[in-house]
Amino acid sequence: MKTRYRLLIFATVVLIATGGTAAFMLPARTQEAGVADESDSYETIRAAEGTIRIGVDSFAIVEPIESRTIRSRSPGTVSYIAQTGTLVDEGDEIIRFDASDLESRLRRAEIDLADAQLAYDRAVRSLERAEREWESTQALFDAGVATGEQLSAREESLYQAEFSKESSRLSLERRQLDLETAQTDFDTRIVRAPMAGVITSTAAARGDSVSSNAELLTISDTSRVRLVAEIDEYDIARIAPDMRVQARFDALEWMQAGLGTFNGTLESISPSARIVSNISVFTVTARFNNADGHIRPGMTADITILTAMESGLLVPAQAVSSVRDRYYVDVEGEDGTVEARRVTVGISDGVHVVVHEGVSNEDQIVVPTTLGLDTLGAAPLERPEPGQSIIPISVPGATSTSGAPSGGGAGGGGGRQ
Repeated sequence: MKTRYRLLIFATVVLIATGGTAAFMLPARTQEAGVADESDSYETIRAAEGTIRIGVDSFAIVEPIESRTIRSRSPGTVSYIAQTGTLVDEGDEIIRFDASDLESRLRRAEIDLADAQLAYDRAVRSLERAEREWESTQALFDAGVATGEQLSAREESLYQAEFSKESSRLSLERRQLDLETAQTDFDTRIVRAPMAGVITSTAAARGDSVSSNAELLTISDTSRVRLVAEIDEYDIARIAPDMRVQARFDALEWMQAGLGTFNGTLESISPSARIVSNISVFTVTARFNNADGHIRPGMTADITILTAMESGLLVPAQAVSSVRDRYYVDVEGEDGTVEARRVTVGISDGVHVVVHEGVSNEDQIVVPTTLGLDTLGAAPLERPEPGQSIIPISVPGATSTSGAPSGGGAGGGGGRQ
């Protein structure tokens, strides 16, 4: 019985010793790594000035800010029309009609007006004669010489003369309007650009006969463009008009780095959503300057509506830890010791954090990395001193003898003040 009891005690001691060896191997390796392979536990970098931008991303299509469709005012034959892609200034000639037809119509209108004027003059004279004859017959009727039938006939003649004069007057006015229209058509046989821009499309060619109000061409102002995008309902509350918008055109970026990036302003947000693939989306527009003409209508771009932007020293997010709304960064000194510094932070994009106070661009910021365990290459087992735990204990904010931040660096900080 005593022998069995002694064997049990021995087995327990062996198990404890074995477990202690495995557990104690970690701090021994860590201490060695701090000297021989320090990069396995952490690295240091210097904070650099930069800007963090947070926003809502979307796909967008380019439209011109302003477009006008030119239509024919009257039938005619096109003798010249500007080609698609032509850059024009306000007042430049863009369309010309064959003048021969317009000259013929103008001449006919002048003749018709003269004929209507003659008819009106005849009607006036006829009315004057009818009035005199009625007055004479009325006097004779009062004297008892003329009969009632004669007076009635003169009254009917007077009525017909008045009707003829009014009809001739209306005809004269109509002919005057026809002449004015023909004159205007003749004067506008040369159509000039109503604004500066580029001819984006044409619907007629030289020699075409067009009817009245026929579409001829479209001119667009591309010195400014509008990007139209769709925003999900979950992001719509984050944006508002006049926010800054960045656009990236891959079709331009490959030609030259930076050529495809433009800055604009959010112009409008649709008041109601529409359903696209069972998702409620809102249409938004953004305005961009395009003085150099690189952006063309119909091109596509990726836009970011900036909801937050902040500049300052940028520190990797994994280097920053927090305790009760207080933030800390581990800084390595010249002697290799690590100091936990309290910092004032700004926004974060998940990769970097803006730091306003607490560190400078001269400080070596400690960035923890994954610590690899290599038990086969571990240092020989060292027995702990009396009262010392064989299990590594992470004390937030404390530093190890090798200078590496204890407790994983950014993940600690529970005891910082």
